Amino acid sequence: MFEGLSKYLSIVLDYSVVLEYSNSIWFDELLNLFNDYGIDCYVNDTFKVLHKCVVAQQDPKDRHVQGAMRSLMQGLLTTNRLHLINTCNTERFIEQVNELGGFSVLLTTNKSILVKRLIQKKPEYNNDVAIISPTGLKIYHSVAEMIEDNPLPQVSGLAKNDTFLDTDARASIGDVVTYNNGDKLTLEKRLSGGAEGMVFITDNPKYVAKIYHKGVITPLRWAKLKKLTELGITSSGFCSPQHLLYFRNVPVGYTMFMGKGTTLSNVFDGPDAIIEHYPDWTRLDVCETLLSLISKYLYLHMHDVIAGDIQLKNALINSSVEQYLIDMDSVQVGNLPCPVGTEEFTDPRLWGKDFSSFVRTLEDEDYSIAMLVFTVLFCGLHPYATRNGAETLREEILNKNFPYSLDNSDKEHIPVGGYDHIWEYLPENLRNMLYRTFKEGKVYEAVCWRDAVQQYMHELETCAYDDPEAYKLFPCEDYKQVSIDVNDVRAQLAARANGTAVEAAPAEKPKFEKKTFANAPSGRFVSASVGGDNSYRPMRFDDNVSSKKDSINDDQSQPHKKKFFGLF
Repeated sequence: MFEGLSKYLSIVLDYSVVLEYSNSIWFDELLNLFNDYGIDCYVNDTFKVLHKCVVAQQDPKDRHVQGAMRSLMQGLLTTNRLHLINTCNTERFIEQVNELGGFSVLLTTNKSILVKRLIQKKPEYNNDVAIISPTGLKIYHSVAEMIEDNPLPQVSGLAKNDTFLDTDARASIGDVVTYNNGDKLTLEKRLSGGAEGMVFITDNPKYVAKIYHKGVITPLRWAKLKKLTELGITSSGFCSPQHLLYFRNVPVGYTMFMGKGTTLSNVFDGPDAIIEHYPDWTRLDVCETLLSLISKYLYLHMHDVIAGDIQLKNALINSSVEQYLIDMDSVQVGNLPCPVGTEEFTDPRLWGKDFSSFVRTLEDEDYSIAMLVFTVLFCGLHPYATRNGAETLREEILNKNFPYSLDNSDKEHIPVGGYDHIWEYLPENLRNMLYRTFKEGKVYEAVCWRDAVQQYMHELETCAYDDPEAYKLFPCEDYKQVSIDVNDVRAQLAARANGTAVEAAPAEKPKFEKKTFANAPSGRFVSASVGGDNSYRPMRFDDNVSSKKDSINDDQSQPHKKKFFGLF
């Protein structure tokens, strides 16, 4: 399989090879190749980040990945043949790979995030690319040659088919529906309903069933549901289609896992909402939530899925470490497009387009991830929400009226209520990335955002900041909220490192104290649907349900030291 790679002095290994082939005999052959020929292996920070994302999802289908990673790392580290390139940015990564000379090869797969980035960005690359596919290994001598053989997909013709696959037969409470494999499922109780259909509790405790209304299932939607079930994503953090459902031999819906909690939009809705739901939260919990969410979206990217309609209503939260992506039937899978979007989270370049008419790129998703980063860090505030500004959010977005400055010198247009202090206490790297994104229009890859949030979270965990205000949800604001004793936590960390830690009694949680903040995020702006006349709105799990809780690095900056600890 890999005989053609034995002539190279080094292999630049993409993480997709580990993810897709860890349970294949080909991976064993790859390990033997490194050992038998003494070939050096280069990976970048993205390799590490993506592995952490996969491990965090705990999907049974990935059970072989950690063992494969352990074997790879141990074999290469013990012989000093593993080398780390300190960047998540694709272009900088390729620049540094070019310096390896002509005796290296980039080993990847055709489903890889990296391959999509190379096709989109077309960086100058001087070495060979080897792509593994189910049919074998193919070596290209240039990116242009690889692109010619692996172009980005054109939108499926199914996107233009507006016929429906259903009849007058409607499944409801007490009816028996059939899996695509022939098994039976009984709809026992209605859980929620919306514009597209209804969700039912079933006689199988593992699954709920989404049953569509008449005139909803198009050939595009059904093809997408079929592909999603074939992906085999069974991590509980994704309310993703698990089985197709039929009633009287007609397609009616699908099964999925049931999420817990309430939508992000109910929690990240300003100080009152977030403190009412989670009165014991600090900045660390916000970072943990954000890190978990970005990891889920990156996991989808690794499976050729682009979420498309990223917004706070499309995820449930049960805790800072437990969130669920919902409305998964609207995502883009391969060349089957996501036909919906929310204006305030969508790159303005795409406004006015019919989302059913084209395939979105990872760069389109990068903008939405950046929006998610700011909105979660600022407890629900939109980056272009300004004080004494334009009449509409749309105007602010188009004019890039980002009210924050890098030197904190101009606070005139920052909404009142503590948002200026959130900005001041963010680490410099994150502030630079946010400013350059929303003021200057720079695009950072999703993996770079996760890397930057991870670094921020590490600094909070290790008490890198002397000022205790840095750890509060809303620094320098006069109301009851959790903070920490910096010296005490540092002493605990030191004791833990020395093996002398003593478990402390849990601190008393502060009682919720309602306080009214001006310019709370939900009071001024209303989400707008974009995507053309053919768009459809996904059903919300919280439709007709109480809102109460129920069920990088900036590559322009100095790189920080990194280790391989935690990869396996």
